[in-house]
Amino acid sequence: MGTLNIDRYHAAMGDASYKDVTRVHGKPLSETTATFYVTQRKLPFAPVLGHERLIRLLVDSQIDRPRLRFLEQDRGGLQRFAKAIEDIQFAGSIRTVRPGTIMFPQQPVADITGKFGLTQAQEIKFEHAFDLPMTTASVAMQFRMAAGDRWLSDFSLRRNGDIERAVDIATYAFIGGFNDTSNMEAAHRLDIPAVGTEAHYWQQAYLEYLYEPEIEPRTGQPKHFEQVAFERWLDANPHGTTLLLDTIDVYSGAVHATMAATSNEARRKAFKGFRVDSGDLAELGKWCLRFFEANGLHGLRPNLTGDLDVDKVKQIVAEFPEAAGFGIGTKLSSEVKSVAGVIFKACMINGRPTLKASNSLDKTTLPGCMQVFRGVDAAGKYIADVTGLEDEAVAIPGAASVERLLQPFWENGQHEAIPSIEKQKAIVADQMRRFHDLHNYPCTLSDGLTKLRDDLTERMQADNSGWEKVLKLPEEVPEQLMPTE
Repeated sequence: MGTLNIDRYHAAMGDASYKDVTRVHGKPLSETTATFYVTQRKLPFAPVLGHERLIRLLVDSQIDRPRLRFLEQDRGGLQRFAKAIEDIQFAGSIRTVRPGTIMFPQQPVADITGKFGLTQAQEIKFEHAFDLPMTTASVAMQFRMAAGDRWLSDFSLRRNGDIERAVDIATYAFIGGFNDTSNMEAAHRLDIPAVGTEAHYWQQAYLEYLYEPEIEPRTGQPKHFEQVAFERWLDANPHGTTLLLDTIDVYSGAVHATMAATSNEARRKAFKGFRVDSGDLAELGKWCLRFFEANGLHGLRPNLTGDLDVDKVKQIVAEFPEAAGFGIGTKLSSEVKSVAGVIFKACMINGRPTLKASNSLDKTTLPGCMQVFRGVDAAGKYIADVTGLEDEAVAIPGAASVERLLQPFWENGQHEAIPSIEKQKAIVADQMRRFHDLHNYPCTLSDGLTKLRDDLTERMQADNSGWEKVLKLPEEVPEQLMPTE
């Protein structure tokens, strides 16, 4: 059953649009055709993901009687809107870029066209559908670019608030370039590898051997309790495992891991890798690897964790290229630098272009029925994007061909098929190889769209309608309000 996944202003605007007093060009505003476009403003680049979430939100839209009654009893009176959404599924049309397409700030990644009254109420569905997937996959891409071909594991489950969000994080991190996850539910649903090492409290559980130690036969001295803990862990995981070294400190952890792994051949075979979770990860990782190799333990996988962000991964790779992989948790999902900031803005009303001309340039929106044109050179590399108008013929210098990225996706309840997550992952990886420099990729507006935006903005700002003849201001008139000739 659908929820009231709307802000009150959607309900208020929807309700008002069904009233006779709000008619536009001879018909109710609610029945006027409107187009809204969707973009993100804050990420340097992001794969467009979340199409399956959008479908689920659009299909699961029937509102139950208690929620309809809640609308009808609203203090402002929302009876018309409640009646409009009862037993009605959105029947307009939607275009999107295909799942996995890497896009840049302010580019339209989708648009929706339908009758104003119901179409404007779809805003939150688009924002909820795309924001988390694009944010997570963009962060994952940046980690992948920093790590090169090294292993990346999603360790974010504990920081994600609930299991459904955690599964989504694992899904879109995997598509964005991660290899596996510690999240068992996500591994089950997605059929991707589950991974995890021991925790610090495994060693802590063997503290009794501090007081009643075993004797190490090779030295005749008491075994350290951490050596005993490692031995038990290796015995419990004979087919291969990773040891966590920094319960006490990394240096002593490496010593006790070596004592445990070299105590018999089965334990030696079980010891496949080590994990460092604190301190100077690059320096400690290098020392441990040299120490293990000096003691005959070769081919171990150094795995590094510990509040890693993209810059730290880059630094570690530069200082310790032998690092085999990274576990990423907090900085993948809960402490990200910025979210996508997906927005939903009107660009066509009743067949005419419209925009929001803001006091801030980054808040100014784009008008018209738009298209994103991507230039591809003879080698198949992307060379530039141009956002223009759908009916423009856009040429991109140096391009052997020009792709039109916005394509039909939904029409009156019927939608295009969604690729599997493995295919979406392959699409993202393929596109990453086709960009020369994602951080400095040229994205511009076409001449036609630029002119339409500037002309429409000028006309909107110039239409002052003689206000100065009937209104007063308490102080000097700002330049923007000066009457035009």
